Amino acid sequence: MAIQTYNAYLRRLLKNAPCILAYDTAADYLGLYSGSTRPHTAKIYVTHPLCIAGTTEYRIPSFDSVEHEARNGLLCTTVNQTINDLLRADGDNQTIQESLATVYYENGESFDTLRIAPDLMPRFEQYRDWAIEYYDEA
Repeated sequence: MAIQTYNAYLRRLLKNAPCILAYDTAADYLGLYSGSTRPHTAKIYVTHPLCIAGTTEYRIPSFDSVEHEARNGLLCTTVNQTINDLLRADGDNQTIQESLATVYYENGESFDTLRIAPDLMPRFEQYRDWAIEYYDEA
């Protein structure tokens, strides 16, 4: 039995599907977090129902309504959009914290590359210090 990576699984599952990877699925695909709590379904943005088994669909009016890019064969929200989406959804703390930590350390110990929506700044500030300390050994 061949072992396949999660990203390869997503590319096979969503090949040619008009969708954008979203939320924790996007964070995992972008390498922002380890995906240790792999979701049961891939989260995707769609403009109309696709009904693909193994996915959870989130309707958006158009693909232009979210920042996205082509990445390794699939459309995926940008790092900035992914972080804002995770904060807005107020989902899994581990995913948010590790994703912010990855951005921080990959950008020279800075969050300057992020543009956090004003309404999400309080939530970002809540995670900021945890993210900075995430990879520190105690």
